[in-house]
Amino acid sequence: MPYEKDKVTDVLAVLKVVRREFNRTSGRRNITELRIRAKKDVAEIELSAGRYKDQRSAHYTIHDSYARRLQPDVQSAMHFDRLADDWLRQNSPRLKNILSKYSRSDSQRDLVDDFFGEKMASAGIVSGNL
Repeated sequence: MPYEKDKVTDVLAVLKVVRREFNRTSGRRNITELRIRAKKDVAEIELSAGRYKDQRSAHYTIHDSYARRLQPDVQSAMHFDRLADDWLRQNSPRLKNILSKYSRSDSQRDLVDDFFGEKMASAGIVSGNL
């Protein structure tokens, strides 16, 4: 199964939903609440696409993507939430750096760069002007 060793794609899917909802609510929502909702949304999408046999395995695997697969760099879901909060509120590069580290190929690193570049661009930060 191609997703077994992929430690980045599911996390990016969760972060995409978190970022969308964070921006939609102007940052007024708690990151943990956003992440829990995002996990459910991504799990349901992947379940309906036939990636999982049942809802339980879908939710567990998506949760596992950010709570365990990134260890030791991310120790728990709560630690992931703090990293995501720092990224969204302060443009911290720590989460991007962790996901780049776990990327398996140049194309996956490009996905990470593109994903996090969108946040930097929306904040008015241009590469080279940090």
